[in-house]
Amino acid sequence: MKKIKKMLLLFFVFIPFNLNSETCDEKIISTFSVAAYHSETEEVGVAVQSKFFGVGVVVPWVKAGVGAIATQSFANTTFGPRGLEMMKEGMSPEETLNALIETDDNPGMRQVGLVKADGTGFTYTGKECMDWAGGTVETTEDGITFAAQGNILASKKVVEAMAEAMHKNTHLDFAARLVAALIAGQEQGGDSRGMQSAALLVEKEGSGYGGYTDVKYDLRVDDSKNPFKELKRLLDIGRPIALTFEAYNLTYEGKFEESLKIFLNLVELYPEDASHPYNAACSYALQGNSEESIKMLKKAISIDESIIGWMNSDPDLKSLRGMEDFKNLSLLKKNDWFFGNR
Repeated sequence: MKKIKKMLLLFFVFIPFNLNSETCDEKIISTFSVAAYHSETEEVGVAVQSKFFGVGVVVPWVKAGVGAIATQSFANTTFGPRGLEMMKEGMSPEETLNALIETDDNPGMRQVGLVKADGTGFTYTGKECMDWAGGTVETTEDGITFAAQGNILASKKVVEAMAEAMHKNTHLDFAARLVAALIAGQEQGGDSRGMQSAALLVEKEGSGYGGYTDVKYDLRVDDSKNPFKELKRLLDIGRPIALTFEAYNLTYEGKFEESLKIFLNLVELYPEDASHPYNAACSYALQGNSEESIKMLKKAISIDESIIGWMNSDPDLKSLRGMEDFKNLSLLKKNDWFFGNR
């Protein structure tokens, strides 16, 4: 057993330095990424792309209320959890990076972007990283601090385009802005070896399902000819789900105005989805606004009559059940009721 372990150790030590082998190429996390924190929404996140299979399990590390780290180029994956713990304990991004590379066996090959949930950031590119390699740390006018970096890129323009996209796309939400930065980088050549995988990891305290986790988005495209297109598609699917989770968490915290704002925004963004006016109706009902709740229920039923089954069994609408307008709605298409759980 000891002999086998020794052989394995030799394999993993020597193979990476055979720069002509295809196996080596698969070990290099040569990529471009953006790590960011939004002071307004208190979201932290990392978006990343690489000519590397499954980059999402290696590069992005985030912790709500703490910060975000992207570790790449012969990535030392311990930099993620260790770095987040250091920042949580009060160290700045630069202090954290210095502490990490002091104990690293190959700091010259590493590249790391760090952003803390206090609006500070730092990017590091080891002297032995392959050209083009570098990064930038900036803060947008609307309060997003980001570290954008990459190695084995087509040129410096990749990082410059990512930074410009972070500054100008103020009409996009935080997650979409990170993805837009990746796309902008790719338009300038991106990873000089090509495309394969991409990932988006975003956290905000209590924004996960039921408020039990902080994970708002954890999207991964492990192998694709166009990972950007697929990542954007997954985000478009996941956005209304993530926003609904966040709105309901706010509702049950008693933050009705904040939650209702999200629900009504979803009604506008996705007019063909009956669940959004239905959820707005529940929010209105919990606030005691029966008139607006009935209006939203009518809107939901006009899109999908099976909503009637939900409203007749949902405790959020209990305050409406004695109302004549509600009874009239609940009698519609009685035989087609569908009882489901939200």
